[in-house]
Amino acid sequence: MKKTALLLLLAPVFLGAYEYGPKPGYTGAPSDNPTACVSAGCHTGTVNSGPGNVKITLPAGNSGTYVPGQAMQILVQIMDSSKSAFGFQLTARMGSDDKTQSGDLTSTDSNTQVLCVDGGAKKSGQSCPSLFPIQYIEHSLTGYEASTQASPKGSYTYAFNWTPPASGSGTVTLYAAANCGPGDPPVPTPTNVYTTQIKLTEASGPAISGVFDAESARPSFASGQWVAIYGSGLANTTRFWGDSDFTGGTSPGSPLPTTLDGVSVTIGGQPAAVYFVSSTQLNVLAPSNLTLGPTQVVVTNNGTAGAGFAGTVVSSSPSLFYYGAGGKLYPAAVHLDGTLVGDPAVQSNSRKAQPGETLEFFANGIAAAQGGIIVPVTAFQQQISMSAGSTPLNASAPVLIFAGEFQVNGTVPASLAPGDYPLSLSVSGGGSTADAGVAITLPVGP
Repeated sequence: MKKTALLLLLAPVFLGAYEYGPKPGYTGAPSDNPTACVSAGCHTGTVNSGPGNVKITLPAGNSGTYVPGQAMQILVQIMDSSKSAFGFQLTARMGSDDKTQSGDLTSTDSNTQVLCVDGGAKKSGQSCPSLFPIQYIEHSLTGYEASTQASPKGSYTYAFNWTPPASGSGTVTLYAAANCGPGDPPVPTPTNVYTTQIKLTEASGPAISGVFDAESARPSFASGQWVAIYGSGLANTTRFWGDSDFTGGTSPGSPLPTTLDGVSVTIGGQPAAVYFVSSTQLNVLAPSNLTLGPTQVVVTNNGTAGAGFAGTVVSSSPSLFYYGAGGKLYPAAVHLDGTLVGDPAVQSNSRKAQPGETLEFFANGIAAAQGGIIVPVTAFQQQISMSAGSTPLNASAPVLIFAGEFQVNGTVPASLAPGDYPLSLSVSGGGSTADAGVAITLPVGP
């Protein structure tokens, strides 16, 4: 056992007695000085002697790895049933001496703040000064006050992001210390002090670089929506699902495949249906009933799980299915006789929309829907608006016709002149395809 570790076990520990966050250097990491602020009126106590603990928690499915350069959410969970106020400080170190800064710590809400070792605040998007490179993330005054108001009492969790260092950095250690006190007004004693650490190794499995609505550039998705996952080492083969993958049959209510060639995905801890696999892209159907807000996406390739990636779940993320032809994107829509909508000059067997006719459009993510099964045809009540340029189309209510696929009928106004129009679809209170980063053209012609 290192001498430093032995001292931490035996000696009293003094951590900064500041409800607005301690000074840098109170995590129990090598070179940190746990007794430096005794003269300032600090918390006192013997480390890890109380009834509680502090834990560093990684994304779901992560057993202790990091993907170089890929941000991951870190949770610091503090528990002590005898206390009602909770603070913490954490640092990330690498190297054989554990005294070198590792990666970048970033606040994701007002409950935390990042300091450099000189005590200055680290500015968002920047590193600490080269003379003071070590970073510390800790509770803020807002976080402290939130911990005193938490219900039930006896625990509090802080969340933030850590972006690991570059490839080849080796083992990284996260060190954290927590103070548990009696609450308002803040007093130095009596408190309980806890420390913990966790070692992370560089991941050799699948690495996610982005998670998007599958039909747009929008980095958000709804429950039961088709999602595109990008990265490296995601799969060892390239293929779509086939009939043989539907082991439970193809009638409504039957399960969709959740594994293709050894590749599986969880979103928010739930299995996603897997439609397409390749080394750099996966297409999956998000599970049902996901909690709105940040969620963890984890890819497992032949038994090796990659680091979790932070995705975002929203109530709706509308996008139109489309295809490319002649340098433009056209809606994957059909006339009522089943003919593809398009420009016949660049796409054979297609024809332009006609003024006054009704077309069938197909969309992704209009509303949260059932995921994981072959769904029965289901009508939804969302209010839909469609337009060709600035001209509204008369749009019907959406109908879910397959897992993750909605149909919306839109009627082209009889007065609309021939031409190419930017097509958009909007959901009342839930976003528009116009902000999805994909420009889709509706060709209207004689």
